[in-house]
Amino acid sequence: MTSAFVVAPLVALAVLAGGLAGTFLRDRLPGRHLDEDTKWMVRIGIGFLSTLAALLMSLIISAKMQSFDAVSRSVATAAAQIVGIDASLRELGAAGDAARAQLRALVSAEVDRLWQHAPSPASDARGYHPLERTLRALSPAGAAEQAARARALQLTSELAHAGGLASSESGSTTTVPLLIVLLLWLVIISFGINLFAPASVPIVVVNLLVALSIAAAIFLILELDQPYHGLIGVSDAPLRAALQQLAS
Repeated sequence: MTSAFVVAPLVALAVLAGGLAGTFLRDRLPGRHLDEDTKWMVRIGIGFLSTLAALLMSLIISAKMQSFDAVSRSVATAAAQIVGIDASLRELGAAGDAARAQLRALVSAEVDRLWQHAPSPASDARGYHPLERTLRALSPAGAAEQAARARALQLTSELAHAGGLASSESGSTTTVPLLIVLLLWLVIISFGINLFAPASVPIVVVNLLVALSIAAAIFLILELDQPYHGLIGVSDAPLRAALQQLAS
């Protein structure tokens, strides 16, 4: 998806262009085309489109917020699982050091991939399979160490699943045709409103405020669509804290 910093200003310009087109056409249409019957029909159409646009935009923003919150919760859950794996591996003593180093490398690569756009071999759940094989190859001596290895294996499996979910949610899910239809409706609304509005400073100010507000809403949608990037992004602080614990 194109950067929100590029799309949002273009949206504002498109809405303003629709308003200018309405003003331009008003000054050139014969008076009979701007009578009360025409005004009534245009108002009905603009009201209908305004309702559709408001519903569609609210649904998109709500869906993006839910997706963003889900990613944030998955990051916090993954951090808790990493800390749990580390605690279990510490119980294994020196035998768990290799697995801890492997886990640290995997998590560091995953954080860099998601937040720094760095290529990583651990790009999905398969990246945790070598760690699982390392854990299965361990030979715990007593019951306590066997239980620790079992907990580490269980948490690693859950972490692999969470890593796969994070990968699937890291890309754009916004449907471009949907946003194009929404923009078309907004341009038509701006056109229809300005078709009967007299040219004045207050009208120009209102058009600017409306265009900026719409652009801000589109900016929010596009920012929420990329949960690991942009101004509005899921924090990597939980995973960074887990990495610090792994390095200690």
